[in-house]
Amino acid sequence: MLGLILTVWLATTILSLFVAIALGLVKIRWSPSHEPYDATERCAPPLEVIVPLKGIVAGQEFALGSLLAQDYPDYGLIFVLETENDSANAVVDRLLDRYPLARKVFSGIAALCAQKNHNLLAGLRSLKPDTEILVFCDSTNMADPGWLGRFTKPLRNGDCQVVTTFRAFRPDPETLGGVCQAIYASFIRLLAAIKPTPWGGATAIRRETFERLNVAEAWSRAVVDDLVLGNALDRAGIKVWMDSRNLLKSPLQGQSVKGFLSYLDRQVLFPKFTNPGIWAATLVFHLNLTLAILVAALMGVLFPAGQVDALCGWSSYGFLMATVLSAFALRWTNPSPVSIRCWLVSFLPCILLSAFVFLRSIFRNYIDWHGRRYWPGKGGVVLKIDF
Repeated sequence: MLGLILTVWLATTILSLFVAIALGLVKIRWSPSHEPYDATERCAPPLEVIVPLKGIVAGQEFALGSLLAQDYPDYGLIFVLETENDSANAVVDRLLDRYPLARKVFSGIAALCAQKNHNLLAGLRSLKPDTEILVFCDSTNMADPGWLGRFTKPLRNGDCQVVTTFRAFRPDPETLGGVCQAIYASFIRLLAAIKPTPWGGATAIRRETFERLNVAEAWSRAVVDDLVLGNALDRAGIKVWMDSRNLLKSPLQGQSVKGFLSYLDRQVLFPKFTNPGIWAATLVFHLNLTLAILVAALMGVLFPAGQVDALCGWSSYGFLMATVLSAFALRWTNPSPVSIRCWLVSFLPCILLSAFVFLRSIFRNYIDWHGRRYWPGKGGVVLKIDF
């Protein structure tokens, strides 16, 4: 009887994982692709990209430069920093000297929302009057020259009012923390493909839509930007177009396990406050998967010693083999090259570390981000900030 229960549980768990991966892969595979901006197009709507920054990481100047070398005609880019004392200020100044299309804005220190939101709001206040399309992009993302044209094509064609994409992490070197982050991001990419919503990477939206939904007001009190925007779009019944073919790439220079945990902590806690249903569902799913892996591994060790029956043993082996296959499937979704060896070696630590963060999130009511502690309430509204 125990063997049958164990077999059904393991089979159900791995089947749910396979269904999620398969559905996400199908969505990604059949995602429409777009050509870059063509000079023969009738018009190119005025467009501005807002990039909030806080500090600087290795290789970031190159990534920021890639956003300034897009083929799209006459677009603008706004760098937003907290103060002139930010370590990114010198990097931005060097870029401004080389690219006249860019400008810089100082936002000041946030008192009612996350600093990133505060920076985005400062960028919005400095938009040109004729700007029709807004693009919000993280500062560590790197893009090829045709990316902006391809990414905004659905908006220019009138196919949608908002389009979003995700990012793939490229660990260099392939540290445990860096590969774990790439693995976790691959899974989030699948979820975002299944249920499109802004979640990291970049989002483009028509200015009229953004202002009509009064997103700036929601951002002015919130702990995160993308999920709050997604909720506003969902309430208005506006479909989000997920562009899975135009992923951005984010280099990870020497990412540590501690750095990965810091990243993961925010990814898990943001939806706890803004989208508790998503948080609860992913928590249950991930903890169940982790427990199943540990139990299957234990059964697999005990089986040769005759401590468990054949049904328990063989079903455990089958489950573990299927888990390895799921690791290969996830690797396919990550366009940045990561060696198979490092990916497989990091897969189980990624699951275990993620389970630890999910468990901790049950009892944690604050979010640490760039040296500040935010205490959010319902809907992600910031109640208090500790500096």
